[in-house]
Amino acid sequence: MTRYILLLLLLTLLSPAFAMHEYESEDVSDWQYRWGDSPFVNGLPQWISAPQNVSADWTNINSPVKPPNRNEHNTVWFKAKLPDSGHQYLHPVLYITSIDLMAEVYLDNKKIYQFGDFDQKDKKTFYGWPWHSISLPTDYAGKTIYFRVYSNYRDIGLWGEVKLFEQSSLLFYVLKNAYFEVLVALFSLFVTIITFAFSMMQKNDRHFLYLSAFSLTSALMLLSENHAVQFVFNYPLFRVYLLAISYYALPVFICLLLSSWSSAWQKNWLKKIAYFHASYLVIAIILSMLGVIELAPTFPVFDALFAISIILIIGLGLSLRPSPGSDQQFVMLSFTVYGIFLLLDMGIANSVLPWINLDISIAALIFALVLMLISLRHYSHVQKALKELNEHLEIKVSERTATLHAYAEAEQERAEQLHRLNMLGAKLEELNSRLQGCHDLNEARKILVRKLPEVFLPVEIKVAASIENQPFDSVLAQIELQEVDGSYSVFVHILLANSSSKLLIPRENLDDLISRVKLRLGVTLSSIKLREELQRFSFEDALTGLRNRRYFDDALYRETQLSNRQQQTLSLLICDIDHFKRFNDEYGHEAGDYVLKTLAHLMHEFFRETDIPCRYGGEEFVVIMPSATLANAVDKAEALRNTIAKKSIEFNGEYLGHITISIGVANLSLHSLHSEQLLSEADKALYKAKQLGRNRVESVQI
Repeated sequence: MTRYILLLLLLTLLSPAFAMHEYESEDVSDWQYRWGDSPFVNGLPQWISAPQNVSADWTNINSPVKPPNRNEHNTVWFKAKLPDSGHQYLHPVLYITSIDLMAEVYLDNKKIYQFGDFDQKDKKTFYGWPWHSISLPTDYAGKTIYFRVYSNYRDIGLWGEVKLFEQSSLLFYVLKNAYFEVLVALFSLFVTIITFAFSMMQKNDRHFLYLSAFSLTSALMLLSENHAVQFVFNYPLFRVYLLAISYYALPVFICLLLSSWSSAWQKNWLKKIAYFHASYLVIAIILSMLGVIELAPTFPVFDALFAISIILIIGLGLSLRPSPGSDQQFVMLSFTVYGIFLLLDMGIANSVLPWINLDISIAALIFALVLMLISLRHYSHVQKALKELNEHLEIKVSERTATLHAYAEAEQERAEQLHRLNMLGAKLEELNSRLQGCHDLNEARKILVRKLPEVFLPVEIKVAASIENQPFDSVLAQIELQEVDGSYSVFVHILLANSSSKLLIPRENLDDLISRVKLRLGVTLSSIKLREELQRFSFEDALTGLRNRRYFDDALYRETQLSNRQQQTLSLLICDIDHFKRFNDEYGHEAGDYVLKTLAHLMHEFFRETDIPCRYGGEEFVVIMPSATLANAVDKAEALRNTIAKKSIEFNGEYLGHITISIGVANLSLHSLHSEQLLSEADKALYKAKQLGRNRVESVQI
């Protein structure tokens, strides 16, 4: 369950980005319907085959929703023509917002989709109200699609939208329409926690408990009917039960809330409404779970009862005459807005009003924001009371402990001064020893920033690489680094974090400590810099700045071992500049070196941080791509080849034309080969690319 919630939250947070995705959709047209059920021959309905599919019994209809002249029929057939716009979908799907109550879908004399079980319709007809995604063949255009729909419910047909989408675009479409509702539901859950916490702190005042319960049911109602939830929790019947419980509980908790603020006669009426709806909730859910009734027909009955209750609740709430700016007034106004939205939603759901995409989450958000405002007001009052109490206690405590505290501070200062003088030298040596184990200056700088302030305690300092935007009088000293040419550069600055703390150590002791730090650490840092330079020169190609052949050999062996041990894929690219010798002969070696550096610069920008581009030798370059599939590596190689082929070469103001590269790609997936074999296979692929005409990418899967 936790992973479902996390996945839903991730999809929701990414939904605004998905909503920017451009997609196309097409409406299904030419709808016709036919009451009754088709006879079946060899498992297929006769009505989908000629001449039955062109029979005069089919009647035109604008949309497949509640056809007229139903009489006693519980089964209806619809047919429609799929769009023939010439648009090519890779994975076409038909999206339907909802179906009442079961359906089978036929295309090309085949059943391509089923929701519910027609053979069990006498026992079970209700399977929930999910949205539907029906996969279509790629040659769907212009064909007729048939829907066999069964419903013993008041409504029958396909509700909402019936559109054709690319399968991937459908995800974006659903998330675009659903992410705001999920965010409102999550915000309502957060408000639930806040209001419940206040209810625990104010147990004598129960209205926060009712606010928490109402906010919870509102959040669960939004989540249970939200289309995005279906991606991570595809149990439509369970979601409908959750919707029914949360929806049916709304009038219970709002009545209990208002009754906690009401006079005797108002409280009596509000509690009667609450008990009535609580009874309906329990009876409807239990009877539907026992199979005595279907859950679907309980919704329109509740809608009618709830519509009457909303009017009564609003009337009783307004008769309370809450004072302006009070919690009661805010709650009543926000519930009035919520109630209006609920009434409109009921009218749309029960076909009293024409179908529109009404976003009831807007009303839920308004109510949640009001609850948050009330919570913040009460939090402010509680904090104010606590602050006054703390101030009173602090005055009393400070009066009784002032003398003892002053004496304790003096004794503690003398003890710390003695301990400090003994530990300063030891801390400095410990820090210096730790620096000597660093591999590079970046690691040394991090250690200095973190550990050097401990050496200076109790003087509060901070270590920074720059003194920009720092007060001039806060600079204590700077640690310098000797360069190869004998000059010095500032490595880090030592700054005062608290100027008053400088008085905690005698001035002569502080100056002595600063001198010792600069001298001791400066020598160590220069040694690290020299070691880092030697290390860099041993693994770096001097011309291009890429890693050299020596580094590549070690890295390829290491990455091959890791790939074999962790069962991960590994790709290797070998790139060779086409006709590079002829280019050098024509334009000179300086131009050739410029081309090599240009290619190296492109590789630096082109590949991932985890990829390892190296100069293999001459005009050959290699790229190690950990965790990259063969397809990923080939795509990257093609993109690099295209980029280089399009780049104009200009050197010393002279246009030198274009260069091309050939690339061999090998991928290790068997996890049983050595690095030499992977390199050999990539080299063979490069040779093949050269043989086939150059300026191309060839690959091999090991």
